Amino acid sequence: MAHAARLMVQGSLSEVTRRCGDPSCACAWDPSRRHGPHLYLKFSSEGKAHSVYIPPEDGEAIRQAHHAWLRFNEIAGQMAADNRQRLLQALDSRKRVVKAQRLKARRGGPR
Repeated sequence: MAHAARLMVQGSLSEVTRRCGDPSCACAWDPSRRHGPHLYLKFSSEGKAHSVYIPPEDGEAIRQAHHAWLRFNEIAGQMAADNRQRLLQALDSRKRVVKAQRLKARRGGPR
């Protein structure tokens, strides 16, 4: 987890193809000839959405950083689920003890 934390980058990755805007370019009429795909990192910060172009030479590094984020999120989610399960078990155990004490008190204690 510490290794993932050093590498991770939060956000999502998307690959986009684009038309260049030149009406004489093949991309203007043929979607299969659009330019790209271009890689973008998308994230929210301080309530604003951001989309950052990732140059091709940095693509593999950002993919690894994004994978580290996904792995970190998976591990954290499992830890939180385990914590929730322990909490629910502790609450259930306490509930059974209180219920037994109430039943015992209604019956007038030990016989």
